[in-house]
Amino acid sequence: MDRDDLQDDAEIEAALAQLEAGRVLIERPPDPRLVAEGWERRFTTFVARVPEFAEMYSSMGFEVRAEPIGPDEVDPDCGDCGLVLHRLIVTIYTRRR
Repeated sequence: MDRDDLQDDAEIEAALAQLEAGRVLIERPPDPRLVAEGWERRFTTFVARVPEFAEMYSSMGFEVRAEPIGPDEVDPDCGDCGLVLHRLIVTIYTRRR
């Protein structure tokens, strides 16, 4: 394991702690702009899991879009941890092909 892996693991652990602390508001309403384009909000997940979910939804006939979480989706008290969360967490949207 190299130094970059340790940093990534530390960032992931920090993001998990913030999720568990309720600092990411994962039950947000969908982006109205995307809904107007036919996209349906599915869930919030880690960037590293996007390929897995994209493959799954694609195999069921969906287009998949991963949107970075917005500033309004992170607790303002989070401070600098929000920078890490914005890099590691996305919201998955799908629509039928």
